[in-house]
Order: sequence, then C-alpha cells, then structure tokens
Amino acid sequence: MRVGFIVAAIGLTLSGCASLSEDDCKTGDWQGIGVVDGRAGFTSDKLNEHTKACSKYGISPDVNAYMAGRTLGLQSYCTPISGFEQGREDKSYRGVCPIASEEGFKVGYSLGNQLYMANEAADDAQDEVRNIQYRIDELDEEARGKNCKSSEDKKACRKQAEAARMDAYLARAELLLAQNRLSTSERQRDRVMRSVTNQLMDLEPSYNPS
Repeated sequence: MRVGFIVAAIGLTLSGCASLSEDDCKTGDWQGIGVVDGRAGFTSDKLNEHTKACSKYGISPDVNAYMAGRTLGLQSYCTPISGFEQGREDKSYRGVCPIASEEGFKVGYSLGNQLYMANEAADDAQDEVRNIQYRIDELDEEARGKNCKSSEDKKACRKQAEAARMDAYLARAELLLAQNRLSTSERQRDRVMRSVTNQLMDLEPSYNPS
C-alpha cells in the first residue's frame, strides 16, 4: 500500500510540472518515479530532465532503480487498451514498447486514432453548423432594417437590408447542406465507435467500453 501511495503521489507531482520538485529529489524514490514515467510512455531521456532538476539540490538519481521502475511502468503502458487510449487522445507514441508488446499497443493505437479522427470530423461539422447559424442570425438582424428610419441615407440602408435578406436565404441553403454533413459524420463516428470497440474487445476480452 505504501509503495502504491508513493507512486500515486509522485504521479500527481509530475503531472503538474516539467520534472521533479525538491521534495521529490530528496525523497529519492527513483523506482517509483521510473514507474510513473513508464506508465506515461516517456523515453529513458526523461531521466536527463530529472537529473538536471535534482542537480540544483546536489542530488543524483539512482539510475538502476529508475530504469527498473520505468520497465515496470511500461508493462502498464504497452498494452492494446493503453494504445487505444493514447490514439483516441491523439497522443504521440515515442517507440518505447518492447518488441513483444509493441504490435498489440500499435493495433490499439490505430483503433483509438480512427475514433479520434471520426470524433474530430463530427466536431468540425458541428462547428460549421454553429457558425452558419450564427451568421444567419446576424443577417436576419441586419435584414430587419430597424435603423433605416433614423438613417440619413434610408435608400442605401434599405438596399443593405435587402442584400442581407438574400444572403440569409443563401446561408439557409448552406445550412441544410452543413446539417447533412453533420448527420453523415455523426453516423460515421457511431460506426467507427462500434467497429473499434468490437475489435478492441477481441484483443482484450476484459475491456469494458463504458
């Protein structure tokens, strides 16, 4: 329990800064630090950052303990499920997995990346719909010509309002097309979700998509 607590505490520390704090350096749980870095998929070059950070306090890392911990951490990182999570968040893979587990990780990563791209396409389509609707709202407001009565050039103002009505009409046609694209991208996203989930469960029967 104590080891798990220390590793969890270090993980919180590392997630909030570039490398190690003075307390981390002085505590010297280099195996725990290695576990955290391994679980995050860092290369062994991460140790150089820790060495630089701790040198300010006159402390050198225990390289053997760190590397042993990192190897343990990579066992959690280099799995199909972890690969899927990394790919789904479009995170970079640094080539850290051993040959024996790299293929499974990459398969999971590819599945996750497929879902990432499908989500991005649906999000982009949703943004397009929102932007067009916002433009229509602005054009409708301009087309009402509320200020034309008080305008010095009423004729020009009415002409501008008429142009806004025409633009709003065209924008509504554009909106219909954008909504169709959104529906298509959402259906595609759902298909990809079902497909990658089924493939991932084939790789890892214990995987729970919820």
